[in-house]
Amino acid sequence: IQLLRQTINTVAPSDANVFIWGESGTGKELVAKALHSKSKRASKPFIAVNCAALPKDILENELFGHEKGAFTGALNQKPGCFELADGGTLFLDEIGEMSRETQAKLLRAIEEQRFRRLGGRHEIKVDARVVAATNREVASALDQGILRADLYYRLSVVEVELPPLRNRKHDVLPLANHFLRMFSLKYGKDIKGFTSDYVEMLQSYHWPGNIRELRNAIERAVVICPGESISVLDLPEKILKTQNEIMHISIPIGSSVEEAEKKLILETLASVGNNKAKAARILGVSRKTLHNKLHNFDWRVEGK
Repeated sequence: IQLLRQTINTVAPSDANVFIWGESGTGKELVAKALHSKSKRASKPFIAVNCAALPKDILENELFGHEKGAFTGALNQKPGCFELADGGTLFLDEIGEMSRETQAKLLRAIEEQRFRRLGGRHEIKVDARVVAATNREVASALDQGILRADLYYRLSVVEVELPPLRNRKHDVLPLANHFLRMFSLKYGKDIKGFTSDYVEMLQSYHWPGNIRELRNAIERAVVICPGESISVLDLPEKILKTQNEIMHISIPIGSSVEEAEKKLILETLASVGNNKAKAARILGVSRKTLHNKLHNFDWRVEGK
């Protein structure tokens, strides 16, 4: 998060186009809005277009607008998003879902900062910074021809990659605390924080829905929490079920008590990154007891 904030603060004051890529739910639109809010264009419009949600013809109309009478049903002139974003920022989300034909028209509009409305005779000049995003893997999209290389290179003056939340677990708790403050204020709750077992669950879960899933989980917890601290009882059933499956340890029938104990201790220790203090809490023993048992196993583990 700190590195991302530094990038945003460095890039935002410029007019450089920015290309953001990352899995769904990693916060691409939030980054685009931050770039806009910290730029000299902050007082002007931020216009977002979801390229995956609209068919080709409708998307082009949404981007460039149309003149009155341009087609049946065009009873009035309609400005497009490029025009509406004049002086501000145009955010093109899921640009990899845009047809190649529309990509070609978009490229010209970006390069020339001019375009014609559908049915129009005169070019309209605009000054819009373009920030684009995709959840596709860029190299693969270029190789398959899904994303035009000329458009990509025009947009990626600065490129920002948003790794999935499972690859940056140290960001989970700061984000959770941010959402806790936000939703406590929204719902008028006086919630002080999270219990230690809740924090452990948050940090060990793999978050397939990324920041969006974490945000929803914290909002749900704030809504249903009856006290001052959010506990594992406030977690969605899906997360609890997944974590129970992950934390399950299989001990073969026929194992000796010593073998079963050793397997339980070592797998618990491995599940918490060899953190002895945390493993001891989970196992319900003192750290000294755990240390003695590990010594008896003739096992040396670097831990805390």
